[in-house]
Order: sequence, then C-alpha cells, then structure tokens
Amino acid sequence: MLKDIRFAFRQLLKQPAFTAIAIVTVALAIGANTAVLSLVNALLIRPLPYKAPNQLVLLWERFPPQGLERIPVSAPEYLDYEKQLTTVEKIGAFNYAAYNLTTGDVPERIAGALVSPSVFPLLGVDPIKGRVFTKDEGTEGRDDVIVISARLWHRHVDALRVLSRQLGASVA
Repeated sequence: MLKDIRFAFRQLLKQPAFTAIAIVTVALAIGANTAVLSLVNALLIRPLPYKAPNQLVLLWERFPPQGLERIPVSAPEYLDYEKQLTTVEKIGAFNYAAYNLTTGDVPERIAGALVSPSVFPLLGVDPIKGRVFTKDEGTEGRDDVIVISARLWHRHVDALRVLSRQLGASVA
C-alpha cells in the first residue's frame, strides 16, 4: 500500500495542472457540503430558542385592492386584538427599529425592536441578568425602560455604568 501511495504522489507531481484542479474541486465540494449542512442544521434540525415554536403565529394584514399583500398590524389593531381575542393564550407586538448608541466618541448603529411587555413571556425567554418589562411599562409614557443583549452589554459595560451614574440609576 505504501508503494501505491508513493506512485500516486509521483503521478500528481508529474501533472501539476491536474493536481491543482483536483485539489480545488475537492475544496469547493467540501465547502459547499459544509454550507448546505450548516443551513439544514440551523433551519431544520436545531430547535428554535422559543417555548413551543409550533404554536407561534405571526399576524399580517392584507389590502389587495391597494396591492398590499403583507403589512404589519397597526398599534390600534393590536390593542383591539388584545382585548377581543379569546382563542389565543397570549398576544404580543413588535416592530423592528434601528437606533444610534452614542456611548463613546463614535456613534454605533444598533438593531432593535419596540416590543410589548408580553413578548418575552410569550416567547418563553428570560433575561440572563436583570428583568423584562412589567405590564404597566406598556402604557403610554412609560417608554423609558430597555432590555439589551448580553453582547451589547459586554461591548459597552463601562460606558453604560457611566451613563447610569449620570442618570442616577443603578446598572445590574
């Protein structure tokens, strides 16, 4: 077997163009397989990080005469749904948004969302540290509380502590 391996290497060294093409082809095949398997794992195999994801529903509105096939539910409609729906256990609302965080010399654009207080219990997620929103923080004028990710916290922990001292609040 050792003789066969030596013979194979000698043949590959005699034809460098074929060798290069073979190596590139194998590398591309391995890369493509890795990408496909990672995608299958993320989308199909690994469970979603929510409690009972098969019971979650996302509501959209449709207005076909205006050519609008999928638009978010408005805030007043959400409040109506919240009061009138009896067939669902919980209901929550969210709206993606982007914010400018200015804790240092250079502002940073961060992705976020405006969420109703019921979103975290609905998804069955708990904070690593601190707390989520209380029910009364969902009322008008109580938009002074935020929940941040652990990654954002670790990137800006010192600036957030300075900011909290300036505001007279404590940072957990």
